Amino acid sequence: MKKLLVLLFIMILLVGGSIGFILYLDYGSKQKVGEAKIVDSIKGYDYKLSDKDSRLYKENFLELKEVLESETIDEEKYVEQISKLFIIDFFTLNNKITNKDIGGLEFVHKDAVDNFKLKAEDTIYKYVESNIYGDREQKLPEVSSIDSVKVENMKVNYNDINDEKAYKVVINFSYREDLGYTKQKLMVFVHEDNLLSLIEMK
Repeated sequence: MKKLLVLLFIMILLVGGSIGFILYLDYGSKQKVGEAKIVDSIKGYDYKLSDKDSRLYKENFLELKEVLESETIDEEKYVEQISKLFIIDFFTLNNKITNKDIGGLEFVHKDAVDNFKLKAEDTIYKYVESNIYGDREQKLPEVSSIDSVKVENMKVNYNDINDEKAYKVVINFSYREDLGYTKQKLMVFVHEDNLLSLIEMK
């Protein structure tokens, strides 16, 4: 009887250990995806480059850094680069963790950012599935190239913003795989302190 009890106890330990090990493996395979790490920034500006940004974004970020670290800043080149970076970050969804992870917000004017986020969450970001555990299988777009950028000066009167030297930008772009997303946008940038900031996109 004693041997039977000992044998039963050993079997319970083995079964319990096996279940525990399986649960541990399952938990280990579902570790949360780590937060993005900042790998570069531009002094005097709130523009940052993370390790999760696409290669195209990284290339254009370095070009923006060169423009902004020049002795004299060429505003047309500045607005051209932030237009590219915004489009790449906003329309590249395959590196976003959730549908709340809106790209390009650092380029949006502070008075427009809340409305911009709400609109993004209700449109293009609405159906982005969570990738917290790195197991998402959903096909999502990645901007692969900026095909053309046309920059023009314009006047803007928007709420309390009056800018005689604002910029209108028409930009055309392509994706790594065509999933039916838009390929052209018109954007308006205005001066905000030492920045040029996106105030409108159509």
